[in-house]
Amino acid sequence: MSYKMIKKHFFSKNQIEKIVKYKFKKISLLNEALTHSSFSKTDKKEQKNNQRMEFLGDSVLELIVNDYIYRKYPDFSEGEMTKIKSFIVSKPILKKWADEIDLGNYIILGKGEDVTGGRKKSSILAGCFEALLGAIYLDGGYRSARQYVLRFLINELSEVIKEDFVKNYKSLLQEIAQKKYKCLPDYELIKENGPDHKKYFSVHVKIKEKVYGSGFGDNKKEAEQNAAQDTLKKLNIIE
Repeated sequence: MSYKMIKKHFFSKNQIEKIVKYKFKKISLLNEALTHSSFSKTDKKEQKNNQRMEFLGDSVLELIVNDYIYRKYPDFSEGEMTKIKSFIVSKPILKKWADEIDLGNYIILGKGEDVTGGRKKSSILAGCFEALLGAIYLDGGYRSARQYVLRFLINELSEVIKEDFVKNYKSLLQEIAQKKYKCLPDYELIKENGPDHKKYFSVHVKIKEKVYGSGFGDNKKEAEQNAAQDTLKKLNIIE
């Protein structure tokens, strides 16, 4: 893609470098990171899109987040660190970060995707954020990629720890359900087995009367947490 074509698609090299606070050596990497597959399919020259770079950026992001959490919170268990990581790399958080730098304005979209609101879609914004991280990693190495992520990660982690989302899948699911479905999740007790001293509970999670996940536990609270976790996985919010 020529520089003239770049200018036609909402940004210049200087603009994007200013918002990401990184100066690219290879503009081709930046072009690829910001080119959505909907545009590459309409380009007669079959312009590269950001799907492969998104894959790379996802791995780089997880490494940076895991490394930071491991060093920052030495007393956290593996399970607690996993919950933090799952929350941080979720689509809602990556969309939030992308929105903070108005990344949607700089994505190169196909006309159809553009007119149907593609610049505000969580999947596109989250994917582009990861692709851009992948581009920075390829262009400037791990240190540059880490510096880019930390400008978002440090403040986000502070909020996560303060609000205790890392230990509460129900809180995360409630936030997601309110934003995406405009309602609260409903926890329904399906089974309660065993003697009083050793009960076993089974719970379903419903969102707008549809069952999304299930969970089991030695008490209702544990079963509901596990059901919320299962639902978040099925909604592709956490891994």
